[in-house]
Amino acid sequence: MLFIGLMSRWLIVLVLALAPAIASAQSSPTAVMQKAQDDARQTERCVAQLIVNRNAFAKQYEDQLKAVDRLKQKRASWSRDRDLKAALADAQATATKLSAAAAELGRATSQLAALRRNLARAIDAELATPTTPARIAELSKWKAQLAPAPKKNLQKIVIPDLEIDPLADPEELEQQAAELMRAEQELSRQAIGLDKQARELDEVAKLRKAHERAGDLARRDDDQPQRTSRDGASRTTSLGDGNAAPEAGGGSSPPPGDGLGDAQTPMFESDVTVVLQDVIDTKTIETLNNAWRSGDPAQRALAAKRARDAVNGRLEQVRKKRAEIEAAAKARRKH
Repeated sequence: MLFIGLMSRWLIVLVLALAPAIASAQSSPTAVMQKAQDDARQTERCVAQLIVNRNAFAKQYEDQLKAVDRLKQKRASWSRDRDLKAALADAQATATKLSAAAAELGRATSQLAALRRNLARAIDAELATPTTPARIAELSKWKAQLAPAPKKNLQKIVIPDLEIDPLADPEELEQQAAELMRAEQELSRQAIGLDKQARELDEVAKLRKAHERAGDLARRDDDQPQRTSRDGASRTTSLGDGNAAPEAGGGSSPPPGDGLGDAQTPMFESDVTVVLQDVIDTKTIETLNNAWRSGDPAQRALAAKRARDAVNGRLEQVRKKRAEIEAAAKARRKH
């Protein structure tokens, strides 16, 4: 028993002696960096799930508004009015959930940005301490992933000469065709980007318009049909009271679609106006600039489509000329 008592006291003394070292290890640069990394990864998973939730509510909301529109087209009746009132109530409930989901996503995204900055500081702190080359390489890789994207050095697309020089030899024509091929590839990338931008903006505009329409459906046309009961008394059935979707831009609920999805590529149009400056006409460039400054997704989508069509037209012209030049080079080789 005496031995056991002595061992117990020795263990207590050992634990007390090691406590500062344990605490120091837990707060070491490596431990701090690991904690910061775990927090950032957990929040990244949370943001991904919140995006899924927001998109699901957006799809549900759009479907509900389409159902409301269909009911509005039906002949007025008690059953139709009852179904319309229920549909409007469902749309309002979903709009509230969608606004809350967008707000929660915004908060989580801001939190993730702060956690990533904290992780970058933790990585720098550990890099400042003695460590192995493998660990340095690993930390440097993570730091590079956290670094902001470098500022783009925009280069204007230059279309080479499209005319066939009657005195050029086959090698010169082949070089001209190769330069046109590179221009084609650059033009194709821009056309694909503009098409993607237009489709995304179309979806944002559609959702915003549907949201605004939900509020109008409950208010327009004096949506309070008079009904006469069997006892001859007149009564009013209100379809809009308390069931309208929140008005766009009103109150504390922003219109769905005015969140992250609205600005995934906020600088794309401004970049395009530089890259395509010598490719498409000045009027199309001005339309892109004006639409981008307006912030209206429908106007931006229309401008992006117009620019896409202009780029595709230019692309087709370059493609035909390249084929002619390649054919000329081939013919001159035979001679």
